Amino acid sequence: MPHRLALSAVLASLLVASPVARAHEWYPLECCGGADCGPADTVVRYDDGSYLVTAHGLSVVIPATFRHWKPSPDGQVHVCIRQLVLGGSMLMCAFRGPGV
Repeated sequence: MPHRLALSAVLASLLVASPVARAHEWYPLECCGGADCGPADTVVRYDDGSYLVTAHGLSVVIPATFRHWKPSPDGQVHVCIRQLVLGGSMLMCAFRGPGV
């Protein structure tokens, strides 16, 4: 019995120490399918208030009328972008800080 408890403790510590878990721990489940979310690699803001955001090699345009921004814990732009089966990409969620 003590061996099972020790093994459980070791396995639990490995899961907690996983860099993937830490990297995605604050993204909501409805946004992230595993590797869909991440910090923006590039953010271009256009004069009309829209944004062109690239992350993980995928780009999306976030229109100026987009009202579903979520707060970003680190104040940076993060996006969750899904690669569509038939090509293209779809914005699932967008996060930004107060000054972005």
